[in-house]
Amino acid sequence: MLAVAAAASLAIACGSNPAATDGPATNEPTGDEPTGGGPTGDQPTGDQPTGDQPPGDDVPMGDPDTGNWDDLDGSHAPPHPPAEPTNNGDPTRGGTLTFTNIGAPGYWGRRIEAEPGDPRCDVQSETIDFGWGSEFCCRTRHEVTSDKLTPFNEQLHMVLDGPLRVKMLAVYQPLGATDGPWAIRSFWDRRTPDQPYNLQFSGPNGAKEFGGDLGNNCSFFAMQEREFPCGPGSDPYCPGSDLDHYGWAGSKLVVLLASMPYADEPEMKPLSCIADGEDERAQDAPWIGVSPSELNRDGWSGYHPCHCFNNTDNGQLGDGCGQINVFEVIAESSGPQWGNRDIISTGIRSYQVGSLGGVTCGIQSCGIEQFPTDADLVDVNSLTAMNQGAVIDADDPAMSAGPAWRRAQDDRFYLFLMDEGSRTVQVAVIHPGNVPAAAQQIVPAVPNVISRDVVDGFLNLRLPQ
Repeated sequence: MLAVAAAASLAIACGSNPAATDGPATNEPTGDEPTGGGPTGDQPTGDQPTGDQPPGDDVPMGDPDTGNWDDLDGSHAPPHPPAEPTNNGDPTRGGTLTFTNIGAPGYWGRRIEAEPGDPRCDVQSETIDFGWGSEFCCRTRHEVTSDKLTPFNEQLHMVLDGPLRVKMLAVYQPLGATDGPWAIRSFWDRRTPDQPYNLQFSGPNGAKEFGGDLGNNCSFFAMQEREFPCGPGSDPYCPGSDLDHYGWAGSKLVVLLASMPYADEPEMKPLSCIADGEDERAQDAPWIGVSPSELNRDGWSGYHPCHCFNNTDNGQLGDGCGQINVFEVIAESSGPQWGNRDIISTGIRSYQVGSLGGVTCGIQSCGIEQFPTDADLVDVNSLTAMNQGAVIDADDPAMSAGPAWRRAQDDRFYLFLMDEGSRTVQVAVIHPGNVPAAAQQIVPAVPNVISRDVVDGFLNLRLPQ
């Protein structure tokens, strides 16, 4: 996963440079570091369906009356009881971080199958030497004409990186037109962990079953069950990996019930995936993100050196197909200016803006004791709790606040919506004991079908209120 350095568009606290984009990238793909996989099937072209526009092959269609999915044998998510959170202490305020005007015409370098000298290799054309062998890398300009949430209306995989304890995961998508009802497209419940619905997992050492508990630096990728045909002739090209499955294209709403326990807690230590000799606290960096499926399927269970994340040589800019670091802790091994296991960052990277959001505040200035204990959304610039939901406009991103999250060790509902019609990415943290009216038809029941009015209510939610 890719750690977000200080965002260029926001004033960053703690003595950092407000214009900096070259902070520590502890999880940035370096070219020799496994992390993701490879391309998907019929990738969208950039013009994604909105309203009554015919959908692409990878945008699902279903019955708005029954919530059944046409391509999943007319099935729907299994019945399930409401989520069962565990919390200690008083309810917290909750928070929302809303990104508006997301999407723009542009391009990123898409990996294709080609030989040296092919004129299509106009973004990258080089032979990469791995030491044990070499491989030719060709990336061509993938032109985008739409501004409807691009590039995040294309297929996305989800990444879960520990320490995390997940109890429920649901992905909603429109059953057809985006102004109609939405239904659960993929579902997993800790109470029935061996019965996922349209979910394929890939974890450490090729694990396919997800139990819910992830130790420090342990990663699970989540995607749809449908396999993507990687290998010769695949487009985007992918040579083959455990992640050769379709992601979720078009609009989507992700709902998780989860907690982020500390890595050095006794029950979490035996689950750790950190290297021998590394310190649990220094590497303690849970992460929940979504990445373009072609980035994850590009050849390893990680980012192959021939990847779409960047258009330029700046490995931290993310000015290509990018990704969304929805909830990310920057490891304290990054240094006291940046790393802080108590603060969670949310940021977007893509060719549209490079880096948007993603403020960080290191332990040297952002001691967690400086923030109110009932705050979920905090301002790391003023070291106070935010008194209203934060909004970051991709067309005018300058703001005085530095919105981030206080890490919670007990359960929260983590929700994030990527909506094509409104060109909005909405991120929310909700305490189970303080669910606002606009989210009460989503959590804790997590029903199979929700109306577009419910989606709009969540889209317009601003927490704290």
